[in-house]
Amino acid sequence: MTKYLVLSIFFLLSIKNYSQEILFKVAYLPNKEYSQSMQQTSRSVITYLGSNELLKKIEEKKLENPKVTLNKLYLKNINTTGDKKEGQFPITIEFIAGEKSIVPNGTTVFGHVIENKTPTLDSIYAPEMDSIFKKAFFLSMQNVVSQINFPEEKIKLGKSFKREMPISIPIGNFTFHLKNNITYTLKKIENKKAFFDIVQTYTMKAKESNMSLKASGSGSGKIIYDIENTFFLLYELDSTLNMKVANDDVKFDVQSKDRTMQTFAISSN
Repeated sequence: MTKYLVLSIFFLLSIKNYSQEILFKVAYLPNKEYSQSMQQTSRSVITYLGSNELLKKIEEKKLENPKVTLNKLYLKNINTTGDKKEGQFPITIEFIAGEKSIVPNGTTVFGHVIENKTPTLDSIYAPEMDSIFKKAFFLSMQNVVSQINFPEEKIKLGKSFKREMPISIPIGNFTFHLKNNITYTLKKIENKKAFFDIVQTYTMKAKESNMSLKASGSGSGKIIYDIENTFFLLYELDSTLNMKVANDDVKFDVQSKDRTMQTFAISSN
């Protein structure tokens, strides 16, 4: 009896330990429909500093000081994948125009997915788009789908993994390069879903020539991950970045707040 009791306990513990670990990978699957909604809000405040002479010149040019910029992006689209053949399958991304959307209704991007890889976009159908905007939008969409390219991780409950993403921030004639360090911590596994907390920090990547730059920033958010479908159901992130920039001619402070929220509903087609 004792022998069987020990084996039973060992079996139950094995099941429990297995349930506390997941294989985290983000990948599209064939023959699925992904209904996606995305909202991005960015607010930046640039304050010019310096001598009275400099500030007077800014005033004479009728430049706002501080200058406040607010950008909002709303996208709703349906991503549909087809049959897998020879290790790859097609994907179409069709946009549904809403009241706040900048993308014309029916705009469709076509591409393909090599199994367990980031989608490659091949072409775009957008007869109502200006040709210059169409090209820029197509390139931005490739960047968006590339961001799902997370490294495959076996992760246990309570453990974390990190991802480093470079970020470039253009301000006037300058472009600043920072490191965007993000830590994902697995907090809960429940009902075939994994729940992650996100912690984000910004650090300097390299000193800019002829410029003095101090930057600090942080962010927080969460992920709900569908284990069976290997994809997000929710990705939410709020971040703040503060920068002080100076050279011999000008000084300015930049405060930026960004919010991104993406939701997905996944079904078989």
